[in-house]
Amino acid sequence: MIMGESGAGKSTAIRTLNPKETFGIQSLPKDLPFRGSTKTYTAWNKDTNPNGNIIRTSNSKVVLQWLDFIDKKMPHIKNIFIDDNTHQSSLEYMRRIGEKTFDKFNDIADNMVNIAQKAASLRDDLTVFILHHVKETGDGVLEEKKIKAQTIGKLVEEKLGSYEAFFSVILLATKVKGENGEPEYFFVTRDANSTTKTPMGMFEVSKIPNDLQLVRDTMNAYYEAEAEQTV
Repeated sequence: MIMGESGAGKSTAIRTLNPKETFGIQSLPKDLPFRGSTKTYTAWNKDTNPNGNIIRTSNSKVVLQWLDFIDKKMPHIKNIFIDDNTHQSSLEYMRRIGEKTFDKFNDIADNMVNIAQKAASLRDDLTVFILHHVKETGDGVLEEKKIKAQTIGKLVEEKLGSYEAFFSVILLATKVKGENGEPEYFFVTRDANSTTKTPMGMFEVSKIPNDLQLVRDTMNAYYEAEAEQTV
């Protein structure tokens, strides 16, 4: 999971991935925020553009179908990004806002969990980046402030503890004002004031460039080395 506020550099980090090996699932019809993205990421269409590498849907059931399709039918794809996973939930909530029962919250929580579990079950050479918004909890006085993944409703947190429980690597996209006054973007790998987490020794520093290819290479090297030591 790459979590962060809007404008913190989550989507921009996609720029370093090889588009020939990458497939995107977007919940909102927006262009990716880096030069040339409209040419390197084109909408998949079975008839007119079967080599396309991005689809746009806010239907969680369709997202699950696409994850399964890419896993089984697109062996050349090595990276999947879901941008932004939070909107899969928020847009479903808005579509069903008129419902008076709690069924919509049950369905939203179920879909969130299913997407995380499905992503973890895909073939080993597929890396799935789930981009997600954050919220801040605590008032800083009676309760320590903490940045964590945003969820719609309380079911996921009340019944499962947190959405973060489904991920072994969680990075926080961060934007700060640099010395020259221009914004600087990076990923936080571990931080006491957020729910970031990474396996011990995977990242040597607490801040890295907002570069998904770097993240992918680092994770692959870590797990391959771990496997060799086990053998």
